[in-house]
Amino acid sequence: MEGWKKIMTIKDNYLAELKRVFLSKNGIDAMLMSKSQESIKFSLNGIDLYVREGQFEIASILLFENEED
Repeated sequence: MEGWKKIMTIKDNYLAELKRVFLSKNGIDAMLMSKSQESIKFSLNGIDLYVREGQFEIASILLFENEED
């Protein structure tokens, strides 16, 4: 995963997709990657949210500022 940096792990699939869309709407390249290929483990382990390395700081500010509201 060269050029990408993990920003957080999210257990809720829907919430993970919302955060990815939120970042995309703010001009941040983001993608989701499951920790496991099996659907049962997928729901238990969560999903990792990755952003481009150069956009990590801005993405962190956007995500964590938004959580405080």
